[in-house]
Amino acid sequence: MSESGSVIPPWSGSLGLATGMVVYMGPGGRAAFHGHHAIQLIRSFDSPFSLTIGGETVESHAALIPSGVRHGFDTESRRLFLALIEPLGPRGGQIEAIARDPAALEPETLAGIEPLEGEPGVALGGRLLERIVPRKATPARLSEHVLAALTHLERNLAGRPTLSGAAKEANISPSRLTHLFTEQVGIPFRSYVLWLRLRTVAERVAEGSNLTDAAHSAGFSDSSHLSRVFRDNFGLAPSALLRMKVDGGGWPT
Repeated sequence: MSESGSVIPPWSGSLGLATGMVVYMGPGGRAAFHGHHAIQLIRSFDSPFSLTIGGETVESHAALIPSGVRHGFDTESRRLFLALIEPLGPRGGQIEAIARDPAALEPETLAGIEPLEGEPGVALGGRLLERIVPRKATPARLSEHVLAALTHLERNLAGRPTLSGAAKEANISPSRLTHLFTEQVGIPFRSYVLWLRLRTVAERVAEGSNLTDAAHSAGFSDSSHLSRVFRDNFGLAPSALLRMKVDGGGWPT
């Protein structure tokens, strides 16, 4: 409950979307048992969460969950931070290695890092990840070929954009585009398409679209298709987006 005594709905905080990372900050709740391609970072800044993973349930204020590992959690935290991180993205491999070692993320690792007033969730996520794995290099600048591929994706997302189609528009071979895209954007082409679809759904809902229209605009066949993908990745129904404030900054332009 809030200080005024009103009930605060779960999952009614802010959702931030950046290349290869989706973050949430606000009141938490229950997430059904699920698994996804992303690495998950969970950090509660007040009450602990209950995490079920590998047949065991533990209570904690911080956890890293490796890619592909099924889990579920429940919390009454009002100041919960979640990040879904592309394992093939910037620092993803190093973070995945740490996530595979349950003892590697000590409680003291993230001590002293608190959300700043008005700080976007993506920025907070960057500070937390910097503490876990310091950044050693800056991303490569985007070439004309990669920019052309990104433009192709933005224009054709509602359809079925393909690597070959993007390569043709970029006037480059698919194999060469695959290399350049991963190197410069930070994640593989197909992974980027999934993140882009989920970002587009969140943005359309924030603009007032219903879930069916948002699903179609992002290239999902229907709202049922969106629901399956959303539950697989977040353990929540996509209707949770209706309670969230969406910040779509942090994508290459």
